[in-house]
Amino acid sequence: MLILAMGTVRGSGIFLSKTAAPRVCLCLRMAGIVLLGLSFFLQMQAVKTPVIATINWIGVVSAEIVLTALTCTAIDNIRKIK
Repeated sequence: MLILAMGTVRGSGIFLSKTAAPRVCLCLRMAGIVLLGLSFFLQMQAVKTPVIATINWIGVVSAEIVLTALTCTAIDNIRKIK
């Protein structure tokens, strides 16, 4: 999720201290999507029932999204204080 966040204009400004070039953002987004797909594939291989695996994966990804949003907000607020 952090890689996907770095692939946005705002996220790259927060994590990289400056806005990344559009090509770099595109590469980061593509890498994040590939890693999400790999995560889903590995989850499907680990659990025998696909429905349970999908629900479990959605739960894990949801937690990652919340943690990424909190991390971005915390880093942004720390930089604004300085």
